[in-house]
Amino acid sequence: MASLLHAYFLHTRPYRETSLLIEVFTAEAGRLSAVWRGAKRGKGGVPQLFQPMMLEAAGLGELRNLRHVEVTAPALRLTGVALFSGFYLNEVLTRLLPREEAQPGLFMGYAEALGRLAEGAPAAPLLRAFEVRLLDCLGYGIDFAHDSDSGEAVVAGHSYEYFPERGFMRVYGREAGFSGAVLLKLAEGNFHDQDTAQAAKRIHRAALARLLGDKPLKSRELFLAMPDR
Repeated sequence: MASLLHAYFLHTRPYRETSLLIEVFTAEAGRLSAVWRGAKRGKGGVPQLFQPMMLEAAGLGELRNLRHVEVTAPALRLTGVALFSGFYLNEVLTRLLPREEAQPGLFMGYAEALGRLAEGAPAAPLLRAFEVRLLDCLGYGIDFAHDSDSGEAVVAGHSYEYFPERGFMRVYGREAGFSGAVLLKLAEGNFHDQDTAQAAKRIHRAALARLLGDKPLKSRELFLAMPDR
């Protein structure tokens, strides 16, 4: 038997009468697209989203064949904001991760984020921290600590504007952009303060938008439609 992969399902959809087309995130091989033939005939049922498992992905090309799918723990129980946050993580991974490029650190960060969401931790700081890891893995990491124009360190008392293709540049003579004090907090990974949380959300959304293109995120639309969000 081929080596088993640590994995989570990111997205599933029906394929013919008894099979499924699946996007899978694995620790050892990154994102895979696969067909699980006869999945609906299995006695144990189909694993759920947010459920760790082991599986074998056989074959070559863009569409693998899933074999020996085996859950290793119960599915995490996500509800409300935590559930939509999980959907968001799955969607950005499906949309942005290249196929078959191992990202073990990102996989671990994904599993940790799901676990914290299931424990009831605040969603926003977890999502911002994960976005940082994702952008780093994709080669689009954000340098919060330096002015991209001059190369000098960000100064707490200055203001900066963010340009997704270049980074942060100091702005003069007007109240705009982001304060250097906030950027220095973000450089330390502080996403908990209200000012840093809002700034990080704006910055990350701009950074991800250039990668996601014009197609809106379904998970974001669902979240916006939540009652009492």
